[in-house]
Amino acid sequence: MPQVRIQVLCGPPSVHPRRMGWSTGAIGRDEWYAWRLIGTNNHELGRSALSFRSYQAALAAFAEVQAGHDRLVQLPVPERPTGRWGWRLELDGAAVAVSGRWYQRDKLSLLGAAKFVALCAAAEPADGVVALHDRAAR
Repeated sequence: MPQVRIQVLCGPPSVHPRRMGWSTGAIGRDEWYAWRLIGTNNHELGRSALSFRSYQAALAAFAEVQAGHDRLVQLPVPERPTGRWGWRLELDGAAVAVSGRWYQRDKLSLLGAAKFVALCAAAEPADGVVALHDRAAR
């Protein structure tokens, strides 16, 4: 039976999440890592707000989110040009997770954030790493 799981992504600087519009983590010349929460239907429920320099650091960051899931603060994030909404979760004042998709209404975005919070406590790490490649470099 499928379970909620944490998937760790890894990629070169050319496909860093900041370039895709969803991470504020530091980027260097080396590969980066990030996590995302995957539901039982294989849909992304949310992702790390930052990127990390190692697989272990990405998993440790999610472990902190799990441990503090009862202290997560939900904040709506408007996308002004389109009128769509996302969400951000903060733990002790620092952004730790963001929505993986945009919603038509702010209420729906906060329901998505609540679902993330409810399911993150039971998530287990998935086997392996999802390696991203720069298609333009091929």
